[in-house]
Amino acid sequence: MLLLLVGEKMRKRRFPIWAKTTILVFVFTLVLVGVAMVYFSSVLTSANKRTYMNAATNVSNTLSKVVEVEEVVDLKGQVKSIVDSSPTHPLSSEWGSPEWNAYIAQFSDITKTASFNSLRDVLRRAQSVNSYEISSIYILYVDPAHEFCVYLVDSAADEEACPPGCLDPLYEVNRETLTNPGRGFPAYFTNTPEYGYLVTAGTAIYSGNEVVALVCVDVSMDAVRETQVSSVLRFFAYLIITALLFAGITMFVVHLTIIRPMKRLNDITLSYDLSDPKKTHEAFQNLDVRRNDEIGDLANSMKKMENDIHQKIAELTKSNAELDATEKEVEKMTALANKDSLTGVRNKTAYDNDVEKFAPMLHEEDFHFGIVMIDLNNLKVINDEYGHAAGDAALIKLTNIICATFAHSPVYRVGGDEFVVILRHVDYRRSDKLIAEFNAKIEELQGDEYLTMPEKTWAAIGYAVYDPEKDASVEDVFNRADEAMYVRKRQMKGEDN
Repeated sequence: MLLLLVGEKMRKRRFPIWAKTTILVFVFTLVLVGVAMVYFSSVLTSANKRTYMNAATNVSNTLSKVVEVEEVVDLKGQVKSIVDSSPTHPLSSEWGSPEWNAYIAQFSDITKTASFNSLRDVLRRAQSVNSYEISSIYILYVDPAHEFCVYLVDSAADEEACPPGCLDPLYEVNRETLTNPGRGFPAYFTNTPEYGYLVTAGTAIYSGNEVVALVCVDVSMDAVRETQVSSVLRFFAYLIITALLFAGITMFVVHLTIIRPMKRLNDITLSYDLSDPKKTHEAFQNLDVRRNDEIGDLANSMKKMENDIHQKIAELTKSNAELDATEKEVEKMTALANKDSLTGVRNKTAYDNDVEKFAPMLHEEDFHFGIVMIDLNNLKVINDEYGHAAGDAALIKLTNIICATFAHSPVYRVGGDEFVVILRHVDYRRSDKLIAEFNAKIEELQGDEYLTMPEKTWAAIGYAVYDPEKDASVEDVFNRADEAMYVRKRQMKGEDN
């Protein structure tokens, strides 16, 4: 409630343009600072990621060529035999649990082997001479049967290193290694509670044409991220100071070149008096703003404004009257173009326009419709024997029967003696009942011996329902309804049993 009251007071208070301009300049400046910050941070993050991804990849590529392959093969054979024979395989996420400790204890003798110690020394020397924030360098192999990674040797300090046989899950990003071992682990990022924010790359170690293991490099991105945050904050402080200074200078210039002249224009505008045009003209004529810019143009426009305004109003009034008349004529012509002049129902043009709208909806699950075809029998005979007036009367009478029966559906006269009804919603659901009612009305008229031939309104009806399995278009439904109507016509004439 308090916020609404404050907002209402702010709306009622006068808010001068210099204040709005000041706010706009400062907001725009802050937005630019924000955009610059986001862009700088994004560029710096992308650059750091590329740098350390390349670093991890280069170090792992180099080490894959430096390590002794025979030692890797020997060490893998020792570790793999224990892993394959172990009844349990607890992952590193269970580090320190009794089950994990019992599992790792099986590999205690491997840390005393010459292969293990030689490879660990190579990895530790590589880690110590590298200038990047390398967390660890390690050699592992991928077990495709269990889809996990098995550590062979780790360069980290003994209390932090993953021991031989330690199992890590195979990340989704590296699952292609199962079918393409030579691919290795292209550089990727992980952020886990166990290892922190890392970029990891792994390169295949070959023995002949066979990939025996991967040498992997973990580069810590935590320190990089801290350095990046510090750089971004320094850049932000510099931008803020620069932006505020720029905004202050901009506002001073804006005040001299825009705000002050605009205030003069505003004062003159307030003196505009419709009750005394002569005085108003004198006020604008006395306006002394000599500038070759938009403000000068505005001043000249204001002088011309009063002279043009009455002429424009007259022109607009005339144009609006002409436009209203044109719109009414267009509406009238549109109605006539879609209406059958004899029966008053819609015509073939209206039918074509309406079914065209059905095309994009034909494949919707809940789109249902049916088409009724009705044909007045013996229209030519009526015209020949009783005259065209009688034929027209018969058509009008049939139209009334159709419209009364299918009261909720559009009715179209699509030919001389042919009518179409499109059934949807209520009439669609009651189609069988409505068709039966129509036939009952026709039969009732046929049985009335006091009626003449034209008055009996002998008509045949056919009906088809849209079926997505059969119908590719509305025309297919129309054709089936037309065929059903002709079957009914033949039955009525006794040609078909």
